[in-house]
Amino acid sequence: MAIEKTDVVIVGMGAVGGVMAAELGKAGLKVIGLERGPRLKTADFTLDELRYFQRKDLRPSPKTQPVTWRPNANTPSFRLPQMDYGNQAGGGTVHYGAVSWRLHEDDFRARSHTIERYGISAIPEDSSVADWPLSYAELEPFYDRIEYDIGVSGKAGNLQGRKIDGGNVFEAPRQREYPLPALTKDQPSVLFEGAAQKLGYHPFSTPHAILSQAYKGRPACTYCTYCQAFGCYIGAKSSILVSKLPEADATGNLTLKTGAMCYRINTKGKRATGVSYYGPDGSDNTIEADIVIVGTFIYDNTRLLLLSKTDEFPSGLANSSGQVGKHIMAHMMPNVFVGFDDRHVNTYMGPSAQKYTIDDFNADNFDHGGMGFMRGAQISVGTPNLEGGPISFSTIAPPPGTPRWGTAYHEFLGKYFTRHAAMVGQTENLAYPDQTIDLDPNTRDAWGLPAPRLTYDWRRPNETARVEFMMQKMEGIGRAMGGNVVWRGPLSPGMPGAHHEGGTRMGNDPNTSVVNKYGQTWDIHNLFVVGSSTFPSMSGFNPTLTIEALAMFSADAIASKYKKSPGPLL
Repeated sequence: MAIEKTDVVIVGMGAVGGVMAAELGKAGLKVIGLERGPRLKTADFTLDELRYFQRKDLRPSPKTQPVTWRPNANTPSFRLPQMDYGNQAGGGTVHYGAVSWRLHEDDFRARSHTIERYGISAIPEDSSVADWPLSYAELEPFYDRIEYDIGVSGKAGNLQGRKIDGGNVFEAPRQREYPLPALTKDQPSVLFEGAAQKLGYHPFSTPHAILSQAYKGRPACTYCTYCQAFGCYIGAKSSILVSKLPEADATGNLTLKTGAMCYRINTKGKRATGVSYYGPDGSDNTIEADIVIVGTFIYDNTRLLLLSKTDEFPSGLANSSGQVGKHIMAHMMPNVFVGFDDRHVNTYMGPSAQKYTIDDFNADNFDHGGMGFMRGAQISVGTPNLEGGPISFSTIAPPPGTPRWGTAYHEFLGKYFTRHAAMVGQTENLAYPDQTIDLDPNTRDAWGLPAPRLTYDWRRPNETARVEFMMQKMEGIGRAMGGNVVWRGPLSPGMPGAHHEGGTRMGNDPNTSVVNKYGQTWDIHNLFVVGSSTFPSMSGFNPTLTIEALAMFSADAIASKYKKSPGPLL
């Protein structure tokens, strides 16, 4: 058994690990980063739809790294057919669509804001939705820093309180413009923009961590089609792999170990002493560290705490509150498709995820009185399954009356591949305490560890009413776009959609949360858990930019406060 010592060990080198390694390295701390997958290079990525979209080469395999799912505790679980998070250095930012949202101000106060405006009865009795223990104003400087560090393209809609047409007028105030101008509009965006304006909405170009111009030695996007699900073959996507990891390397304080599967956080009493991990050769290794940071996806963040139980924490490490594994959320992703008989729109061209957006029905940007639901969704135009190639198009449900086989199906594919657009209502899911992650007693991964088991079903009255509302809005936009045929995609049978969040929620009260606003666990002051697993509510926005801003926020607290005086930060 190999034993190494360091100041900080970070488990997971994606959106959290890459940012924190760079910032802590700059502060002079020696960091060892553990990454389960490889560290790839820009030259490794190819324009191969079969490999990356269909076979999901950049994501964990459900065969070797399974996550199981059941709709409730009375039904058996089975393996989810695909995992959408990352499996390499840079994590999911290598293959994601690079959509980069800041949350709204009221997203941080979803519970109290709703009560203030609509009363306590507007919140479902069985929901555990909670306010964040920090505000947008506290996080705004870190949003700004990460946007400029990695390179985000967009158009501001609220500069220090001044609303600006062409940007998102519903966004929270920002101190300065995006570092790069918005990406070029394509035909689906032009049609969506015109339709939304006709209906009185406020369309704008979705902010992306994709370079619209050359930036920091990296080239601009070539609008090549191969974006979501793919690593960028020229490095124009601002993944952590090409932005923050090189920064971390430049400090001289990072040692990154790939093929390293962490299976336990080691402790002595109420202090973390380090971690144990399996190396790529199967060896069993230990790293001793003054600070332990867990920054993986929600399943491994939660599972690692549960696997690391001790006599002092028999229900899982840092789980005196009993909240580890609870309050899971995932975006519901209802789709509406638009087909055109009289024009080619070539939706496959350019970045694929959420090309153009309206925020009119997100958060509390509209009056929910009498709606039967709280919160909302941002509605965007893009590609089916977030990828624009022909394989992706072949996986969508055709319009009612069109078969899934034979001549009529072939004619549908041939006619509409270049004559369609897809809309998605990325719909917020409230937290519920019975939406959980625990350890599956019957399924193990390639290392012999119990798989994370998700108990979850989004089909609750609040959620189904919200989804139906958004689908009707998308149908209206589709008709206003001039579509000859507008149809709905099928909804999932309760399985989670995109952007899974929760499991180690943050809060102000150690009795009802796992970590404080810095990601520091209440029970063990030198153990930090950072990432979307800490979100108390999710918003209708993609979480990645917020994850990165929180990682910078936590790193700043460690470097400026904890390093000088180790102990509870609050």
